[in-house]
Formats: sequence, structure tokens, C-alpha cells
Amino acid sequence: MKQAKTSLFVVIDPTAPQQLALVKAFLIAKLGSCHIHAFLCIDENMAGAEVFAAADDSSEKSLQRAADRLEELMQPCRQSGVPYSTEIEWDENWIDALVRAVARSDCDLVIKSSYEHSQARRLFSKTSDYHLMRNCVRPILFTHQSQDWKSDRILACLDLESTDSAHTRLNRAILEDARAFAAVVGMDLYLACAFGKAIEAGHLGIEASGGGVSAAQLGEHFDVAPERILLRQGDAAPALQAICEEIDPSIVVLGTLARSGMSGKLIGNTAEKLLDTVDADLLTIY
Repeated sequence: MKQAKTSLFVVIDPTAPQQLALVKAFLIAKLGSCHIHAFLCIDENMAGAEVFAAADDSSEKSLQRAADRLEELMQPCRQSGVPYSTEIEWDENWIDALVRAVARSDCDLVIKSSYEHSQARRLFSKTSDYHLMRNCVRPILFTHQSQDWKSDRILACLDLESTDSAHTRLNRAILEDARAFAAVVGMDLYLACAFGKAIEAGHLGIEASGGGVSAAQLGEHFDVAPERILLRQGDAAPALQAICEEIDPSIVVLGTLARSGMSGKLIGNTAEKLLDTVDADLLTIY
């Protein structure tokens, strides 16, 4: 997420009377001088929700009704001088239409509302959150609440045990985007890392002692105060969840590496596991 000329791609939910993602995008746009692009996809199945279209409308009439309703939602932007654009599609496979729309956009951040799902539904259904997380080519902010953030802390979660090039690149992207986001919204940056026996960070150019790399060493390396470095031994998801409960961040930044096949469906990555368990907005970096 660049600190200047940031473009926010907002996913409008045609089944919801309240647009949490749009409210949060408006808050970010005012703080960071951003442009908002609101995307809405509807079809005959969505029309019955009566929020953006009526069940007895034709597709043309539904699209016009949706456009009028979307312009009503963008009124706060007009009143505050926040630049915006809108896009409406008619497609029965709205999540694939969304992925395509994001890919052709020049946005820096996608914002989508997210609601708690049962573990069974998350595991065995192709929820839109998981599908977007695994296929979107932009950072995504999954927001649970429309109001201002509860604290001034943003937590960037790094994987310092993996030494392959993919994780090295991902760690760098997480840190860069977390710093940029913290600067835009005025939050303090914290770093978290879950580990097994000890963090051996020779790949970072840090010499570890017998007990592994210390918070002070990581703080110096990443230019973050040592008291804002949180290390927790254990499996990634529960360890990071415990850190979140400890410091109560408003935003948690995590990397997501695409998985495929039955392993990806049944196991998922850490970001997917934390989506329903952490009481914070989740910013995923691909």
C-alpha cells in the first residue's frame, strides 16, 4: 500500500443493508487522501434481497436501481470531497467477477466486509473470503466493524523460520505494507513472530545465541522498538492469536501463500485460520 495516491477498491455487499467496507474505506480515504472505487456485482439471485434491486425487475432495471442506490451510498464522499468511482456488473458468479475486476484495476488495497463463519463452513465451503484471499493479486483488508479502530496498534506477523525466497519476499511485503498503513492511519507498529524451538535468523544476517535471536536484535534489524517485538513459541495460529489477545491490535497484517488441492482445503494457511478468531481487522498480503 503506497502512502501517496492510494486507490481503495471497496467490495459492496448487495445482500447487506449496512456497508461496513465502504464506511471503513471512507475513514481511510479521509486520513490518507485516497481514491475509492466501489465495485458491486448483482444478478437475479441477488435481486430478491430488495436492497439494490427488486425480484421482479429486469436485469436492465436492476442495474439502474443498483446504480442509483450506489450513488446514494457514495454521498459522504461527495460531501467530503473524497474522489470516487463506481463499477457495477451483472454476473451470477460474483466472486470470480470480483477477482477479475480487482486484477484489471490499479488499486493498492481491497476492502471487504467479513462475517464470522462456522469452522465447518470455512473448511468445506468455498467462502468468498477464502476464494478472494487465495486468488486476489492485491492486499486485502477484511473488516468486521464499521466504526473507528479500537486501539492505536497494528500488528505485523512475520515468518522468520522459513528461509525460502517466497517467505523472504512475503515478510518484506508484510513489513512494507504494515509500515505504510500505520503511517496513513496513525497507528504504532508492532511485530509478532511464532516459532518452534528458537528463531535462528542467520538468513537475516543476525547471529543468534544459544537461545535464538532476541527481541532486541530483531528490533534493531527491523528498526522497531524492542518492546514492540512479540515472540511466542508454538504453532503459528494459536501463538499469534494469544499475542493478539495480549496487545489487542486494531489491525493484524499477515501473509498468505496460495495453496491448492485437498491439503489447502483442509489445512488452510495462518491468515485463514485467524480470520474468524481474532477480534481485529485482518490485512492479508499476497
